[in-house]
Amino acid sequence: MEANKTVEAKPRRTFDSAYGFSFSVAVGLVLFIAGLIISLTVGQGTSLGLIFGIPLLVAGLIIPVFMLRDLFQSTEIKAPCPNCGATIRTSDATLQLRCQSCHHIINVRDKQMFLAE
Repeated sequence: MEANKTVEAKPRRTFDSAYGFSFSVAVGLVLFIAGLIISLTVGQGTSLGLIFGIPLLVAGLIIPVFMLRDLFQSTEIKAPCPNCGATIRTSDATLQLRCQSCHHIINVRDKQMFLAE
């Protein structure tokens, strides 16, 4: 009888913006420090250290910017109020707002608007 029970899937952790920010900063820091060490130690006697070290230094500065480019984007949402139907314009970064027409509190999630409970 117990074999027929359905097992609910546990919710997984998602790679959200906080993890992405931390990961990109860590990758940039590791690349920058590796480039600095190679440039200062191996680059003293030969140019081979500079050939590998300087690109790592540059990559350590540039790669985090490319990894974080989605955090710098914001889109505008234009949708009707769920209560009165008046057009509301806001950004996707807004979590909660008050309708100018009916003064109800509206929650914004996943680029959609819902009445607050």
